[in-house]
Amino acid sequence: MAKRRMRRTRKDGGTERQSTTDALTDQARQMSVGAVKVATEAARAALGGMQELGRAVAGMAAPAARQTVKTANEMARATVQTARRVSRSAGPNGGGKGKPGKRRAA
Repeated sequence: MAKRRMRRTRKDGGTERQSTTDALTDQARQMSVGAVKVATEAARAALGGMQELGRAVAGMAAPAARQTVKTANEMARATVQTARRVSRSAGPNGGGKGKPGKRRAA
């Protein structure tokens, strides 16, 4: 017949006495839970830092992007105006002045 291990009980309170193995198990469990909590808080802090960094970079990039778009629009506008001037000056009357089809007398 197999022997059974019986837990001792205190006479004063009737609560079970905790064995050394149980105490070590509980302590390891508490340490593990504490480590998970610390890691979670560290991850949250890192995420918050990354979010702030992203906002700062976006804050710097947005004005630069606006300036780039503005410059590109100005360049496109200047190109169109130059093309109009060239097409007018290359017209049949040498600049678009006068009636069409008639040349100026030199």
